[in-house]
Amino acid sequence: MIATVTLSLSGIVEARIVSERTRNSRAATAARGRGASLPVGSAAIGNTTAEPYRYTMADLEKQTGLSARTIRFYIAQGLLPSASGRGVGATYGPSHLLRLKAIGLLKQDNTPLEQIKQRLAGMRDSELAAMLEVETSPPEDRWRRVMLHPDLEVHVRERVGRTRDYTFEQVVDLIVKQSEILIDQQLGDER
Repeated sequence: MIATVTLSLSGIVEARIVSERTRNSRAATAARGRGASLPVGSAAIGNTTAEPYRYTMADLEKQTGLSARTIRFYIAQGLLPSASGRGVGATYGPSHLLRLKAIGLLKQDNTPLEQIKQRLAGMRDSELAAMLEVETSPPEDRWRRVMLHPDLEVHVRERVGRTRDYTFEQVVDLIVKQSEILIDQQLGDER
């Protein structure tokens, strides 16, 4: 077992005991590809499936600035696929959000809906994301590991896409220095 203290850029400090297996699974997760900016939908909260991008109609309205009526009109016109489920429990996927954003982009050029429909008909989500310059995989954070003691390490999360927060880095340095002093005071005789 290894005790870890985890710090994030948000300033939240979390301490926990972690087994080697858990630490290795985190390393495997960190090895996955970098990604980016599709928001996690509120329909995904509390969902036990691996699909983080499940949106409610309210999510789509918030992300696109379109009304529910307009979104339903686009579905009726064949510009968007139907929702999963019906009524209040209906959810939408990344394809819906990407297509709505693409429709908005094309409408800025005064493109008629029929032409938009034809243009989007053959496009896959990856092509839409490229057109919108949106990455569709979840963001991956980088972790910096500081060993304070053979059984204690500090993990500092550096979020992808954020500028460096020098104040936060000073706080981390202060925590590390204070921890080293405390460890020397309390465990100095055991070393």
